[in-house]
Amino acid sequence: MVEAFILGIIQGLAEFLPISSSAHLLIVSKVFNFQSNGLNSNMFDAILHGGSLLAIVIFFFKDIKKAILRPAIIRNILISTIPTLVIGFFIEPIKDAYFRSVSISIFSLIFWGIYMIIAEKRNRAIKTMEDLSTWEFLFIGIMQSIALIPGTSRSGITISTALLLNMKNEEAVSTSFLIGLPVITAAFAYEFKKAIVLKTFLDTSILISGLISSFVFSLLALIFLIKFIKKFKFSSFAYYRFGLALLLIILLWKGY
Repeated sequence: MVEAFILGIIQGLAEFLPISSSAHLLIVSKVFNFQSNGLNSNMFDAILHGGSLLAIVIFFFKDIKKAILRPAIIRNILISTIPTLVIGFFIEPIKDAYFRSVSISIFSLIFWGIYMIIAEKRNRAIKTMEDLSTWEFLFIGIMQSIALIPGTSRSGITISTALLLNMKNEEAVSTSFLIGLPVITAAFAYEFKKAIVLKTFLDTSILISGLISSFVFSLLALIFLIKFIKKFKFSSFAYYRFGLALLLIILLWKGY
């Protein structure tokens, strides 16, 4: 139960901050061997995604209501989701075999950290969500699909791409999470369905612990991110990513 709560914290904080939840979960699972007791199961993954999903809906409720009243934005959000769903359909069956490695996480942390720095330097901060064209939404969606590779960070790559398209900081964040809402919903549904099919059920206390911690810390991460991006450079997270990559290199060298 304690392990489930800790993993929920990591999911909540690292999923929404641009620092890669998969890299953090990889470190914890390797160092503390948290892959026991079903905590690497589809059901537990579904619960963690469920907590994150609930946090997005509550935090961005006003933005979601506004988007619903604008058919063009809803259309563009759905269009931006297509690349991730299509690419995910092909990558998901082979992801563990070909992409879930420490070396790939290290490369992704560094490469996309550099991308974050470049994107912010080129940003002119003049656009809102309404100013984005369908093609720009689609471009963000294509970049979002790359986040299927561990170490990338869905929020990191989508916010960076929005900044590259000259969006204002807060607009880039809200756009990132509205675009991510259908994808996270799909991930939740996929993991839950897979858990039902494979009958990977867990103790109720473990599920509740993971759900609560994921939800609470996802909400805290969103609050922190919005406040942080108002006062500091978004690219500051890139240097955290570089430090995390260094830690993974050390773990790899130590034989974990």
